[in-house]
Amino acid sequence: MRTVKRLVMVALSALAMLAFLLAIASLSFGRFDGVAFYLAIVLGAVAAVTRLWRRERALRRAEEALLPPEQRPVRRRPRRPITFPLIESVLTFAAWFAVAVLIDRVVTGATSVFTLVAIAPFAAFMLTTITIAGRHMAFRLTAEDSEES
Repeated sequence: MRTVKRLVMVALSALAMLAFLLAIASLSFGRFDGVAFYLAIVLGAVAAVTRLWRRERALRRAEEALLPPEQRPVRRRPRRPITFPLIESVLTFAAWFAVAVLIDRVVTGATSVFTLVAIAPFAAFMLTTITIAGRHMAFRLTAEDSEES
């Protein structure tokens, strides 16, 4: 019975999306009666899916409550919020800015105002973004790996 309910929820979700797209098409043709009709279908499908989903979740929770504590599924702990490393970002930006200016100096033999105002800040920003994001992902992944062990 659960699989039937899930299939109905998927079908109603697809119907809601199709009706929403048709409502947009009706709006582009100036058919406001069609827009109202299709939006009513969207709202009805969303209400039905919401009701079915709540029943499904309540049934699952009731079944879990009957299980012994050691057989219950483990609850996920939310991750710590991501904090932005401001000082590290400024220092990394300055380092990449210097590298960009140095490379321009080596390649062209001179440093222009355009390099200082446009090229180096853009390159430093992009490289800083990649560096900070890469470090964050690497440390987050290794922290998760060490928690699992």
